Amino acid sequence: MTLPRGFDDLECWVAEWAIGEEAARNRKRLASSLDQLQAYYNALLPRMDAIIPHLNQYSLDALAPAEQTLLEMALMFMEVAPAVEIYKHPDVPWGFVAERFHILPA
Repeated sequence: MTLPRGFDDLECWVAEWAIGEEAARNRKRLASSLDQLQAYYNALLPRMDAIIPHLNQYSLDALAPAEQTLLEMALMFMEVAPAVEIYKHPDVPWGFVAERFHILPA
């Protein structure tokens, strides 16, 4: 198991959606279909009320591997949410093409 106890229902999403780097999360969103984004969103949305307080117990610079994976899943949810909730598209319609933006590493 790669997630903290109590989040085992999300384990099936880890391999594909627990992405640590912001630029990689952005690429994943852009490469996914809206149906794939919607499915991930639907799986995580009802769990965010449990994920946030769980992660708030820890310092970001001292996360155990399971909590780090859960954080990456939550960050990916935040990457996906505007595409599902607002744009109804993996990219920003009528915006600049994604290739014009360069996300710098933290």
